Amino acid sequence: MKSKQIYLYRALRNEEIEAGIVLIPKQQRAFEDWPQLGLDTTLPFVLGPTEKYATNHHQIGQETSGISTTPIFERAKFYAGENKIIAKISRRKLKKHNIKEIVVEVSGSFVIVPEDHEVILIKQDNEPWPTAIIEEVIRIE
Repeated sequence: MKSKQIYLYRALRNEEIEAGIVLIPKQQRAFEDWPQLGLDTTLPFVLGPTEKYATNHHQIGQETSGISTTPIFERAKFYAGENKIIAKISRRKLKKHNIKEIVVEVSGSFVIVPEDHEVILIKQDNEPWPTAIIEEVIRIE
């Protein structure tokens, strides 16, 4: 991606829709993980939990406390499945709500689906995910 898009998109899961259109991570803990043998083998190797290891594990589909998003609406549509509901998230509001972005392709982690240009959102406090960051809810026909 050449320039930073002002919006991110997320295809919502059933749980997020039923909770009233709110982002819900699959895990409720700090966004860090221990290295896994055979997966996290790049140097420098850190023997302890790190954000990079959590990013690696998120990339291969392991449950983490990160929220997957993309700056590309068409990619969110691809993931929308049967729910067909996408949250349009304002990047301008993230910092105010203590939410960090990890742009996977520049994070030093490996990239599983490069066309997603995935951005993982991480809540850096124990507060609930704010609905104020959702600028619009888009229903796909």
